Amino acid sequence: AVALAELLKNACIPLHLPRGALFIPVPRYGESRQASLRRFPSAACRILADASGGDDGYGILTKIRRTPLQTELTDDQRLKNVTEVFAMNDAAPSIVKSRIVVIVDDVLTTGATVLSARRCILRACPDQCLYLTLARSRATIRAGL
Repeated sequence: AVALAELLKNACIPLHLPRGALFIPVPRYGESRQASLRRFPSAACRILADASGGDDGYGILTKIRRTPLQTELTDDQRLKNVTEVFAMNDAAPSIVKSRIVVIVDDVLTTGATVLSARRCILRACPDQCLYLTLARSRATIRAGL
């Protein structure tokens, strides 16, 4: 996960990520901090925050219920599967408000997960809400996502 996070960091250099951005990993249901450290989204958030003078937003976003794996579902089922599946912790609104937030995940397939996470984060009124991913599917490339 760390090697892939370094790869994403290097790919982001031309983007000039804003100083002070808040990098929020897409969480898994019931995952401990220790377990999350081995997964790409959390590793990438730590590395990107360090490299850009931002903050690691681990724990701001939580997944509040277990869902079937997205890989086993159709596009329509994926959207329904992750609707209202994320919540923010009690301190999150004051941390997120007026900040540039970057949601980080490993793969963009249909966009269902990031749309659900974004909906939740936008309730806290960030200045901007961006998304970074390491990979995307052929379908999202064809669709222009």
